[in-house]
Amino acid sequence: MRQLGRTGSRRWRRFGVLVAGLGLASTGLMVAPASAVGTPLVGTFTITPGACSGGVASGTYLRMVLSGGTNAAGPYFSNSDSACSDNTYTLLSPGSAGGLVTASYQPQPTPAFDSSGNALADQITTPVPFEGVKFATATNPVDPQTGLHTPAPSVVDNGGALSGNVQSFGVSWNNQEFNQGSPKPDGSSPGNTTPVTGTYNSSTGAYVLQWSSQVVGGPFNGFSAFWNLTGRFIPAAGTTVPAASGSAVSAPSAGASHGASSSAPAGSGRSPGSSSSGRSSSGSGATAARPGSSATGGTASTGSTTHAPSKASRPTTKTHTVVSSHTVVAGSDGWDAPTWLVVLVAALAAIGLAGVLWAERQLRRQRTIDHIDVKGA
Repeated sequence: MRQLGRTGSRRWRRFGVLVAGLGLASTGLMVAPASAVGTPLVGTFTITPGACSGGVASGTYLRMVLSGGTNAAGPYFSNSDSACSDNTYTLLSPGSAGGLVTASYQPQPTPAFDSSGNALADQITTPVPFEGVKFATATNPVDPQTGLHTPAPSVVDNGGALSGNVQSFGVSWNNQEFNQGSPKPDGSSPGNTTPVTGTYNSSTGAYVLQWSSQVVGGPFNGFSAFWNLTGRFIPAAGTTVPAASGSAVSAPSAGASHGASSSAPAGSGRSPGSSSSGRSSSGSGATAARPGSSATGGTASTGSTTHAPSKASRPTTKTHTVVSSHTVVAGSDGWDAPTWLVVLVAALAAIGLAGVLWAERQLRRQRTIDHIDVKGA
């Protein structure tokens, strides 16, 4: 029995040491320097309007890739409403908020469409014609296409290299919804969906942000869209962004214009590897048909007509700031973990420490009993 008591105490002590060690290690990770996880950029990524010169697009635009194609080589989709001579590019211009806001949503309004199917969301980009119907962009707490909850957009700067999460980013067009996030609302990255990447100049605020998202469902199923956003990042009021020299740059006061923008770094206006002509190797692009009508010069689906999906519940137009388990918040001293995680780690550390103390007490008690037994013998 005494031997069993000793063994049990040793096991408890080992378990306590293990739990306490895990708790301390987790605490160390939570207070790691901000540079280890990057600096979240909270504010507005104002966008430079798209432009086209000699068939070469610059500024902010999207380019659709046909099913099975690649961003670099196509084949690409031709938008007959494009303002560019190479109509595989659809040029975009800033909306009422000046561009893409991080850490908050820019949801579509209710209703999201007019009687002709034109999308009405106008905070991120101005609605633009696409095959005869205007499309719009928005970020929604509940994705209208899938009905899944999504985190607010986030972008992180790590030494001038950008990464991010735009799961909530979506497109509305012709009474239909298309998620265009990366990753998708369920966390997957199907087909030609690529991570959010880009560059950032902390001295000037100039940035380039890019990602691809494959369409799932609807008349463009299997197609993907390459998004190229350029402009200047404006920090939200009350936040600071470390400058290249290491000093902090204060955000402008509330009410500063979000519409200001600057030219993106030279050479950033095209999708990687695209040819100067912007055409596919066959020299022609595909043209989509609106659901229920025929296409000219090609089809966006396999010849069948499609109908708008049933309308999902849509959020109000109010902008909400969200802090969730997906949110990464950086302070001047490092990463600030969510409160629930701090409490959990502290509890584990406390349990581990209590286990060590209890096991040590049991061992001392057992030694005392053994010592008395030896003296009595």
